[in-house]
Amino acid sequence: MSIRAERVSYLYDSTAALQDVNLEISRGTLAVLCGVTGSGKSTLLRLLAGLDTPSSGRIEYAGGSGGTPKVSIVFQQPETQLFAGSVHKEMEYGLEQHGVPKAQRLELIRSALSRAGLPYETFAGRSPFLLSGGEKRRLCIAAALAVQPELLILDEPTAGLDPQSAHSLLKLVQQLRAEGITLIIGTHELDTLLPLADQAVVMHRGTVHYSGPAAPLAADHQLLRSAGLEPPAYSRIGDRLRRQGLLAEQPASIGELLAGLASLPLPAPSAAGATGGGTAESLMPGGAGGEGTAETHMPIGAADEGTVQTHMPIGAADEGTVQTHSRKASRQKRWQKLDPRVKWLGMLFGSLVVLSMDSYPPALLTSFLICGLIGSAAVPWSRTVRFFRPFLLMFLFLWLLSALDWTSPDFSIGPAGFSVEGMAQGGLNVLRFLQLIALGFLFTETTTGAPLREALEWGLTPLKKLGLRTRGWSLAVSVTLQFVPWILGKLDQLQLALKSRGKPRQGLARWTPRQITMLIVPLLILVISMGDELATAVESRGYDPKKARTPAYTLTWKSADTLALACVILTAALLWWFSLIS
Repeated sequence: MSIRAERVSYLYDSTAALQDVNLEISRGTLAVLCGVTGSGKSTLLRLLAGLDTPSSGRIEYAGGSGGTPKVSIVFQQPETQLFAGSVHKEMEYGLEQHGVPKAQRLELIRSALSRAGLPYETFAGRSPFLLSGGEKRRLCIAAALAVQPELLILDEPTAGLDPQSAHSLLKLVQQLRAEGITLIIGTHELDTLLPLADQAVVMHRGTVHYSGPAAPLAADHQLLRSAGLEPPAYSRIGDRLRRQGLLAEQPASIGELLAGLASLPLPAPSAAGATGGGTAESLMPGGAGGEGTAETHMPIGAADEGTVQTHMPIGAADEGTVQTHSRKASRQKRWQKLDPRVKWLGMLFGSLVVLSMDSYPPALLTSFLICGLIGSAAVPWSRTVRFFRPFLLMFLFLWLLSALDWTSPDFSIGPAGFSVEGMAQGGLNVLRFLQLIALGFLFTETTTGAPLREALEWGLTPLKKLGLRTRGWSLAVSVTLQFVPWILGKLDQLQLALKSRGKPRQGLARWTPRQITMLIVPLLILVISMGDELATAVESRGYDPKKARTPAYTLTWKSADTLALACVILTAALLWWFSLIS
């Protein structure tokens, strides 16, 4: 299967992650997609896998077996891709989602596990969560291969693998290419994967910086460094040896470099060599003068000039996007510059006012005010929706429960009776709960870790008179509050991985009850693992709540904080007065 991207752009929270990407990968090609963190590499891989839709442009697949493109993707972290209770069930889930008849599944599972180096008899009954890191990664690859994809995408497949496991994985990659499967590999590991690639794609600031043959790219050190990448070690060493006349050609892999070195006579020991000079020093990648001084840029040549795509970092067409992002960053900075005690008191006064409301007019006014505050803090809309989405179904259920009336209902739907008064009162209670959650969300989104902890400790200071260890409580509360965004991030990763295992669905049917339950166990395992790591980190630092500690962040009250607190108190007083007269 071949794949083609035309003028693809992607916006993430109003920020351009990809800009005008044009890319073509032929059928049966092994393409290496490389770039520094934040270059748009992972975003492009998700788009090519069909897990996200471009903001503009289009992606086309050709040369497949017809119908929906058979694309599989394996993400970097295997622990976010495993869901079932056994290896067999893990493999079978993907086949079931792709509509493979049950009679054919066992043979496909056995074959895929065997190709990934996991014998079926040994691993079929084992829990995926108890496998080693390398075994988890091989299981993810086996699950991707079981559905017989025509395009396989691997994101950092060698990350965290020992040399032997990485070597086995590279052999599997070469075998898959020989079978005609199109492979796209996102990686930072240029030394091992670039020599195997037919095509290399370099991403830089959301654009395609280079697309073409891999061998010329390895020799063009300046182009790689302009994208923030370090040239492969074999290419750096080979370039120095070639310029000194010790090698006839630029090596295309570490094997070619070692073969060239094996043919060189060993230099005789000399006094100069003993002091660090002479030939031995000149063969090192660093040397006295440093590679950056000795190395000159070797152009690719006229035949390959068309493969380099030069992009300005930001074009005139993107000035509006940059200005918008700048204004957004400015609003975020203003909120973060406020003393966290102001936000702590604002959340306290706001909560008291919300709890005192017993009618809709002040509650609705407060809702509009909170929405305005969230907007002024430049909290991304997608992040806000993602945060509140889990609460909506629960609050909808509570609202319907409060509206039930079995004695004298105002109206009935089937056997259930409902009271209008109960619906109104339940809706008001749900709205107040949402407002309280929104105040906490605004507080945590506009306050970073250390200020958040110090503000919480300041708020808990009166409890010291009761003998409570406020330092430990503030640490526990701040860690818990910061756990929420982390959990939501991990949930997004699990949902994306689960989505990649089957046919994409839209609307309410995209997540079945079975899939929701499948997300619970891996999410709990991730949370428990993170909690254990945090506990180990606290213990390793010798944390003792009985001892006084010097804070890394010192709270400083400014005149702007006084003005902000005055506005908070005035607004809370007005809302309280409005609730009294309503």
